Amino acid sequence: MFNGQEITSKQLREFEVNEEIKSVLKVIANWMAVPLFLAFWAADLIYVPQLKWPFLFLRLTIVPVCFTAKYLIEKEQTPLKSQWIAAYYAASVALPINIMVAFIPDVTTGYYAGLNLVALGALSFIPFSLNFFAITTAFIYAPYFAIALTRAHSAADYYGVLLNSFFITGSIVICFLIRFFNEKLRIREINSRLALQSEIANRDHVIRSKTEEAVRLNTLSTQFSPQVVQAIREGKVDLEKGVRRAQICAIFVDIVGSTERVVRLDQAKVDIVLARFMDTVVSIFLKYDLTIDKFQGDGILAFANDPIRYGDFMQRTCLAAVEVREALRQDREFYLLNWKKEMQIRIGISTGYANVGFYGNKKFFRSYTAIGAPLPFASRLTNLAQPDQILIDSDIAIALEAEGFKVQSIGERVIKGFEDDQHIVFELHGPPSTRVEATPGQSTNCPHCADSVLYLDTNAHGLFVMKCRQCGFELTDLSPAA
Repeated sequence: MFNGQEITSKQLREFEVNEEIKSVLKVIANWMAVPLFLAFWAADLIYVPQLKWPFLFLRLTIVPVCFTAKYLIEKEQTPLKSQWIAAYYAASVALPINIMVAFIPDVTTGYYAGLNLVALGALSFIPFSLNFFAITTAFIYAPYFAIALTRAHSAADYYGVLLNSFFITGSIVICFLIRFFNEKLRIREINSRLALQSEIANRDHVIRSKTEEAVRLNTLSTQFSPQVVQAIREGKVDLEKGVRRAQICAIFVDIVGSTERVVRLDQAKVDIVLARFMDTVVSIFLKYDLTIDKFQGDGILAFANDPIRYGDFMQRTCLAAVEVREALRQDREFYLLNWKKEMQIRIGISTGYANVGFYGNKKFFRSYTAIGAPLPFASRLTNLAQPDQILIDSDIAIALEAEGFKVQSIGERVIKGFEDDQHIVFELHGPPSTRVEATPGQSTNCPHCADSVLYLDTNAHGLFVMKCRQCGFELTDLSPAA
């Protein structure tokens, strides 16, 4: 009825009352009224045999009354109309009894007791409101009192009517008490249902929220490093602040000659190679806290310095590029076997400001991405690069040269889409020669943080060290890793 929507106590009570009226009326119209009416014809045979046939006719009127009541109540959806139908039904059942009382010469006849049975059946079991309780009571008893008082002429007659009134009042009080306790039980049951509904709704909300959060974090884990995801989980990083302006370092990695390989090689081989390539590149990018922006064909676009910002974000990006190139070289045998040639890549790296945040519609597609010049510029540098060459812009080259990275100018180049400016492009050859490397067999993971990778940084004295992003642990030639 409510289509799974949350309902109020009033709505639920109205629904329950309407359903209960329909249920009770169907029962008393089917199994109670007709058998009782016909069974009491035996009393007519004993007490008023001269009126047995008229009384039988009056008692048989209960049959069309019951059928009519069942037909009308079946279609009602509101408790107001259902109560009117129930009240008219009670009046229709009481009417033949009142007519019988009118036929009997004795004004104090016990036939009035049949009205008490009608009252007990209607007023006790049908959940009338107070107004309808009073209306139905009047429908049942008012004709009797009108007949009795009109025909009473002696003190004995009035005494008999008074005595009958005592029992009628008792029946009404009993019906009212039964109604009162039924109403209390109904309200308690409704409140219990509402409390259960609220508890279920809260539970479903918590489950839905936790599920959405888990799905969200699982999705973000493919775009952000474990350290960033942990910071998001702990509330240290809020990705829902909207799009913001940030200085980033964009990197684009592209496979050389992939189209020719895809055409010539078996699809299964291509899938294996691309999966291995993506896994290598993404793992290294996440190691240095780079954010995976998107996949463009067989290329991977990522950026550093958001959502967590680091002072050495350019160095991290360049170290990731060098490590990607070296990892693919070390995997040379695999690629010769499956790619049928060495895996060669081109890499372009650019820095600048971009708008970073979630773009898209939550319902259909929403992605954490960056929009700005550094990303297309990195892609253009990739197009200029030779196989296994890493090209960087001049701003990155200046920052890297100050820290001992091996860079070399390859001169001024025209960058498609950026023709109005002069661009001197540099090639990145490698990290500083003084870079601290892990000794053979030694893990590059932090010994104190299981999911943190040591990265290159400088200490307070300007010396290069391997530092943990989470706890600040430094690994130098004087600091053992355990």
